[in-house]
Amino acid sequence: MVQHVNHSPSKTVRPFWTGVRQLKQVLPQQTRLVLHAGPPFRNVSELPQAILNSVLVGIQYEGWAPDKAAAQALLEEGGVQLAPAQDYDVVVPLAGVVTPSMYMIEVSNAGQPENKKYSVLNEGMVWCTRLGIDGEEMVPHLRWLHQDLGARLAAGFGGKVDLAPVLQASLLNGDDGHARTMHASRLLADIIVSWGIDDEQSKAFLYGAMAWALNYWMAASALILATQEQPEGLDPIVKVGGNGLRFGLQLAGSQTWLVTDAPVIEGNKEAAKAHAQALGALGDSAVIDFVGLGGQCLDLASLSARNLQGFLPEDYLTRQSRFLKTSLPFLGGRAGITDFNSVIQSDTGPLVLLGMIDGSGRHGRIGGGVATVNAALLQSLEEWQDETTMV
Repeated sequence: MVQHVNHSPSKTVRPFWTGVRQLKQVLPQQTRLVLHAGPPFRNVSELPQAILNSVLVGIQYEGWAPDKAAAQALLEEGGVQLAPAQDYDVVVPLAGVVTPSMYMIEVSNAGQPENKKYSVLNEGMVWCTRLGIDGEEMVPHLRWLHQDLGARLAAGFGGKVDLAPVLQASLLNGDDGHARTMHASRLLADIIVSWGIDDEQSKAFLYGAMAWALNYWMAASALILATQEQPEGLDPIVKVGGNGLRFGLQLAGSQTWLVTDAPVIEGNKEAAKAHAQALGALGDSAVIDFVGLGGQCLDLASLSARNLQGFLPEDYLTRQSRFLKTSLPFLGGRAGITDFNSVIQSDTGPLVLLGMIDGSGRHGRIGGGVATVNAALLQSLEEWQDETTMV
């Protein structure tokens, strides 16, 4: 077990949406890189099928291989690098991937604009690598999303957008910032359409992408976690996520992931997919809940709470006060930022709201639920002993 001491509050971070960039613009030296969520994998053979599907789709989208079989061969031959997205200041939802020519939203700290985090464009609700599915429509959809909509967003970016008012308005209208982001997604779509990206296809996609805002809150949350003060001898949590097999986090004073088995997601499966087996906690979106959104906002998001009745602890409305110790302007002054030691001492930690992804890669999202972080989970963390980038 790794021992830690309490850390002090973070600096004031003001997340602004400041641009749209391709991964290869941010990492020009990385040519055949595929970024995934959560901590590292040991080798290609342990990739869950859902994540393997997304990696192979990404390889085909980039044109590194003409079909799935060739993409599989290239991957197994070591022709592609796989790495945790957060190691490159990027966050990825669920089973998703980011490849060099994909566009990402850039979120910067207004007070320190050199501090940036990136999140891939949300893929909508159907043909999404985050769902871990395979299908002929996947690559054409990604080409439209990035080479058409993404390229126009980058070229027509209408100026910095303060994300705090959008988030706060959304929380007052039933969003929780993670499982439910519908109101914020509409607000952001309105902004994009006002910039002149108002053709019918783009509008239909943007207003139909109910999770569009999720990726903004992921980047903003990752920025807040990474921009914490680090007094001498203290180690704030700066990265956190799951890869379906393992849950991991990283501390400010280290370059090494601490990992343990991914907790189970408890929740309701869709009736037609009740037989499917969900992966464990998956995605970099855990940063949202560790900041204080998602499962920590169920006092505001009553519909999210109702959808999870039967899977939430009895104290779900009040428990966050035991481990959220910082008043965050981004959250309208609500408490935020999970304190590692407080989780250990109180045996109470974030409720992480997650989609349940079919591990076989056939059924995509099979339901929604919650993974509970507690003292035992954090006490079981051990240093990752392998390389973080798999070639």
